[in-house]
Amino acid sequence: MASSRPAALIVEDQPFVALVASDILEEAGFEPLHACDATTALALLRAHPEIEVMVTDVSLGRADDGVELARSAALERPALKLVVTASSTLGLSSELPSGARLLHKPYASAELRALVAGMALLQPA
Repeated sequence: MASSRPAALIVEDQPFVALVASDILEEAGFEPLHACDATTALALLRAHPEIEVMVTDVSLGRADDGVELARSAALERPALKLVVTASSTLGLSSELPSGARLLHKPYASAELRALVAGMALLQPA
């Protein structure tokens, strides 16, 4: 990756939602990378140490589980900042790895930007 910006991995199986999240994070100063399933996401995390934040949906279709992905990612990359998005957030907080943030879908661009900025990933301009 040739960018000097921090990278964000967006794991989402709905292309339109992934593009919206990508635009939001790019405007916030991140270089976005994409995966639509857990296997691809973990491979990208291993290949790109510059990824500082991962935003994953709780439901990735088929058998993929975003909560399990977040747990695996947290074990492999303890410093990785995690955001898990879900349409229904009831009871999910207790299932997330320590430090992960939960974001209710649909979310406004300002909500995702503020959440990521609150994780102190980006330096002020």
